[in-house]
Amino acid sequence: MIYLLYGSKLCRCDSAVLSGVTLMLFACIVWLKLVSFAHTNYDMRAVAKLIDKGDDLSTSLNMDYPYDVNFKSLAYFMVAPTLCYQVTALQPINPGAKLSSQHMHSEGLGLSPICQVGNIYRCYGIYNRTEFSAPFEGEFFYALERILKLSVPNLYVWLCMFYCFFHLWLNILAELLRFGDREFYKDWWNAKTVEEYWRMWNMPVHKWMVRHLYFPCLRNGISKGVSVVIAFAISAIFHELCIAVPCHMFKLWAFIGIMFQVPLVLVTNYLQNKFRNSMVWGWVCGIRLSAIVGNMIFWLFFSILGQPMCVLLYYHDLMNRKETTDSSL
Repeated sequence: MIYLLYGSKLCRCDSAVLSGVTLMLFACIVWLKLVSFAHTNYDMRAVAKLIDKGDDLSTSLNMDYPYDVNFKSLAYFMVAPTLCYQVTALQPINPGAKLSSQHMHSEGLGLSPICQVGNIYRCYGIYNRTEFSAPFEGEFFYALERILKLSVPNLYVWLCMFYCFFHLWLNILAELLRFGDREFYKDWWNAKTVEEYWRMWNMPVHKWMVRHLYFPCLRNGISKGVSVVIAFAISAIFHELCIAVPCHMFKLWAFIGIMFQVPLVLVTNYLQNKFRNSMVWGWVCGIRLSAIVGNMIFWLFFSILGQPMCVLLYYHDLMNRKETTDSSL
C-alpha cells in the first residue's frame, strides 16, 4: 500500500514536470521563431530601403519573392518545421507523394517504447529512493554504478525521442505543409568531434544559432572563439530554463553540463588536428583512429555519463524539495 501510494504521488509529480517541460519547449520555440521573423524582416527592410535609394543591391534579394510582411507568412512560419524565417524557403512546394500511413504507424511504434522505458525509470527511482537520497555520497565506484544503471534506459529513451520527433514528426509536418527544407539532422552519431555533433544533431537550432547569434557576433568584431562560447552560453541558459522552471528550482546542472561541452570541443578538436596525418595513430578499417577516439569521447561524456548524471541530480533534488515541502505542511 505504501509503495502504491508513493508511486501515485511520483506519477503525479512526473506528469507535472513533463507537461511543464513541454510547455517551456513550446515557449522557447515560439520565442526563437519570433526573433528570427523580426531579425530577418529588419535585414530585408534595410536592403529594400537601399534599393529604393538607387543602390545596386538587387542581387541581394530574390526578385521572385519581394519583401512583404503579412500575417499569412507569419502564420505559416509559426507552424512550419523550421526556426529560421526565409521567404523563399516558406513557399509551399508541390507534394511529391501522398503522406504515407507508415510514418503515422512509425510514430506510434516509436512512442510506445518511450512510455515503457519511462515506467522503468519510475520503478527504478522508486525502488532505489532510499539508497539514492544522496546520489554521490560514498565510494566513487558506487556512484559510478548508479550513473551506469541509468545510462542504458536514458540512452534508449533519448534515441527514441530523437527518432519520433526529428525523423517522424518533423517530416510528417513538412509533408502536410508542403515545406521544402527537410534537413532536420545529419549523421551526428558518426561525429568525430563534439563540435561536429552540435553542428549536425539539431539542424533547425544550429541554423538559428549561426544566423541570428554567431554571424551577428562576428559582424560586431567578436572573435570566433568568443562567439562560440556565447552560443553555448545561450544554449545552456535555454536548457536550464526548460528544466528549472517546471521543477521550480535552479540548480544549474543543465547549464554546467552544456558549458562543459566547450572544453570537450577543444579536446576533441585538438586530437583531430594533432593526429590527422600522424602515422602513430594509423588507419583502422579505412577510418582514422583519431576520428574513432573523438567519437568515443562524445558518446562517453555526453550520452553514457553526462545525461544520466544530470537526470539523477535533478531527480533527487526534485524529490528532496518535494519531501521538504510536504514535511513543512
